[in-house]
Amino acid sequence: MAGRTLDEAMATLDAHDVPAGPVYSVADIAADPQYRAREMLLEVPDDRLGEILMPGIVPRLTRTPGAIRWPGPDVGAHTAEVLRELLGIGHQQDV
Repeated sequence: MAGRTLDEAMATLDAHDVPAGPVYSVADIAADPQYRAREMLLEVPDDRLGEILMPGIVPRLTRTPGAIRWPGPDVGAHTAEVLRELLGIGHQQDV
């Protein structure tokens, strides 16, 4: 199989009733339209970056399906708050 393309290998395995599937890289997953059709990958707006690709909600439940409201804070956005409120490091110290 080493000298065959993925499509050739899959066709050979299918022809001999061998259950098989490709092992995807992250790039393969991002390019596969089925992942987007099943909402396993979602484009989410970000103020700095524009649209970013994120994993969808898993599992998807009927009565409580979940949603992505925002991509999360910037790195370090809450550092001062955590140091002050959780660790007791006050304003007088360099943070």
